[in-house]
Amino acid sequence: MAKEKSSAKTVKFEDVASQIHNKQFAPVYLLHGEEPFFIDRLCKMFEESILEPEERDFNQVVLYGKDTSVDMVIANAKQFPFGSPYRVVILKEAKELKNIELLNSYVESPSPQTVLVVCHKYGTLKAAQTKSYSKHGVIFVSEGIKDWNLAAWIQNLATQTFNYQIGPQTAAMLSEHIGNDLSRIFTEFQKLQVVMPSGGEITPEVVEKYIGISKEYNIFELQDALGSRNLSKVYNIMLNFTMHLKENPNIRTISMLYSYYHKMIRYHLLPDKSHDALKTVFGNLPPNIIARNVGIANNHTLPQLIQIISILREYDVKSKGVDANNDEGELLKEMIYKITHV
Repeated sequence: MAKEKSSAKTVKFEDVASQIHNKQFAPVYLLHGEEPFFIDRLCKMFEESILEPEERDFNQVVLYGKDTSVDMVIANAKQFPFGSPYRVVILKEAKELKNIELLNSYVESPSPQTVLVVCHKYGTLKAAQTKSYSKHGVIFVSEGIKDWNLAAWIQNLATQTFNYQIGPQTAAMLSEHIGNDLSRIFTEFQKLQVVMPSGGEITPEVVEKYIGISKEYNIFELQDALGSRNLSKVYNIMLNFTMHLKENPNIRTISMLYSYYHKMIRYHLLPDKSHDALKTVFGNLPPNIIARNVGIANNHTLPQLIQIISILREYDVKSKGVDANNDEGELLKEMIYKITHV
């Protein structure tokens, strides 16, 4: 279990996960960035994979930034392991640690028998604060998944992490309904492991039954019906939404529709309509789905789309209680009627 001695650099999630799996550890890891999901996953791997369960009582300590001090972190990191090749010190909520820059004195000369993991969520340290980590440890910057690539990320997560199959349409449905909440998406897949065997397929029926997103009455289907001007389907979904407003609040429906029509505006304004450019607008989806989205966008003129965006803004304000006396269901009916008559 050799200690990694090469000079440190900013690495990818997969690189850190591989180091943990291969037990090739750097003396210090800085996990920081705006997206908490990847930091939490790596932190859990460090907690569960470096030491054997029977070694952890004496050799693994978890500290929390708001409840500890730099001196305490350093004191724990400098202790020698007992009956184990490593001592593991994990600092969670590092953003709450006062004078965190003073940790640099330890990072400049870390203990060769300690693995110090600094978990700094919801923000990055300044370059001057990370210089020591760059020299003597490993830095991982946790960034979110772009909206256009979320469905593809969901497909990869399902296949690579959970060994499930999932089609692009179902992945897109999940991305539209759940949004960019990576932790929730991961948790939903974990729940499926209780009821689905490895290698199974996550279909719309599975999503409806176990995740609670109706395969027929969901925002993804509403968008599709509006885009293709299938009025019968539009009104059926709309009426279902009015009867299940708790699961489909207007504010979320309006937000998703805004994103849907805004993508069409972005498409019309694209100077370059190559496949790569289209993916940045409609998402990293199969060519046939992108082609369908392009066809729907071309069936809407730019003035029509601008008018629809204006309607959505109007009802966003009303749904928040400004200048509106109607209940949420009536507001939804009014809004959908106006959109379908643009």
